[in-house]
Amino acid sequence: MPALVRARPSFAGRIVLLVVLPLACSSCSGLSTPPGGLGVPHLESRSSDKRPLWIDSPGLWQSQHPDREYFVGSTSKEPDQESGRTDAYENAMRSIAERIGERASSLYREESLRKMGTGSGGMDMSVRRHVASLVMTQAQARISGARVEDYYWRKYWEKDRKEESPYSFYKYHVLVSIRKDLYERLLKKSLAAARDNERDPRTKALLDRMLRDESSSPSD
Repeated sequence: MPALVRARPSFAGRIVLLVVLPLACSSCSGLSTPPGGLGVPHLESRSSDKRPLWIDSPGLWQSQHPDREYFVGSTSKEPDQESGRTDAYENAMRSIAERIGERASSLYREESLRKMGTGSGGMDMSVRRHVASLVMTQAQARISGARVEDYYWRKYWEKDRKEESPYSFYKYHVLVSIRKDLYERLLKKSLAAARDNERDPRTKALLDRMLRDESSSPSD
């Protein structure tokens, strides 16, 4: 009687097995009550195993990369990667404009402290907020030269109710940079545009002094 020979699966057969196994595991998402409970996000995949430093410690990342200005944009519960990239990038652009607005707020504070030193007035918080908002709005319309340096995403699935089907979503982070000279130019252009579009003479004069102060300060 001939010896029994155990047939080895073909290469194509092994491919089928590799494909079927993840699908079998993904069927866990159809459970009436998923692991961890309803309404709890479950990690399905991610762009890399290591979470980048620039997400949680942007200041440390900036100190280690002083040649450019860096900004992070983040989003959560995006339906797909394209939406995640787009919205995270737009958030990073807003971060640039917000930092420009914060610098304008600091310039106003410096100007007010000089006035307080001469006894000619103090700092008005409503004016400070108004000036910062004006400059930030002008910066948003003038940002150029920014580039994407890195990104990191995670894909989750979640089920909110037993009778509902599970759904997937992405959390996205994008690292954007801009050359320091372009950033400084953006700051000055935004101050100038805010001054030129301001109707109140006193605020216009204030913005003009702030612009002169910023233009005369030494660059890093």
